[in-house]
Amino acid sequence: MSADLVMDTCLLAGTIILKSGGETYRTEETMTWIAEAAGMDDVNSSATPTSVILSFRCQGQDHTRMVRTPKRTTNLNKITLVNDVSRRFVSGGITLSEAYGRLREIDQMKPIYPKWMQHMAAALTSGAFSMLAGGSWLDLGPSALAGLTVNLSMEYFEKFVRMKFFTEFSAALFGGLISLLFVTLFPQLHMSILIIGAMLPLFPGIAITNSLRDLMAGDLVAGVSRGVEAMLTAVSVAVATAITLWFRG
Repeated sequence: MSADLVMDTCLLAGTIILKSGGETYRTEETMTWIAEAAGMDDVNSSATPTSVILSFRCQGQDHTRMVRTPKRTTNLNKITLVNDVSRRFVSGGITLSEAYGRLREIDQMKPIYPKWMQHMAAALTSGAFSMLAGGSWLDLGPSALAGLTVNLSMEYFEKFVRMKFFTEFSAALFGGLISLLFVTLFPQLHMSILIIGAMLPLFPGIAITNSLRDLMAGDLVAGVSRGVEAMLTAVSVAVATAITLWFRG
């Protein structure tokens, strides 16, 4: 098999997993399995939250390449599809060319759920969580609108600001100000409950989970970096909440 095709296929599979929210150990194992199944020798793979590296020996020549993944999101469907392609190739169900073509299709796939549905889901989740946190039925609507504001703000600011901390801080601040506006207009609402619901779309649950899984798998660099990323998100939410409460006086 062509070494370049093997390298392209492995790196594409690893990149899709990593930028879709997958763990680093899953990224490394997938690249290794594909390369070994393709007949490559001395296969070594390495992944961090922002890059993937693969090296192997083919017909006496060493091949090494690195690809950066600066943007990451959460798309578990793509991870599942890449895992399926990897298993089918390793088991001999498809050829390497077919695997590469399928991976390119997966990489170009649009999210299953459109943006408007994601925003509505964020709103409903924020409202429902405010009820779970002890709020009343009166808190449901304002909390949902605040959560929707946070999600829309995140999408808007990501187009202009590359620093994730400031994007999350700005979105959290907007959500906090919307909550403050509702409490000012309707004093019977609960400020703390509204803020808790509004900030739910920003909670770094997946980042914390992946950080712990990477640490338990022995990937210390990836685990610590994901943990720091989750901590920065929590700090941005906390600072925005503190400013909102300061405005309230």
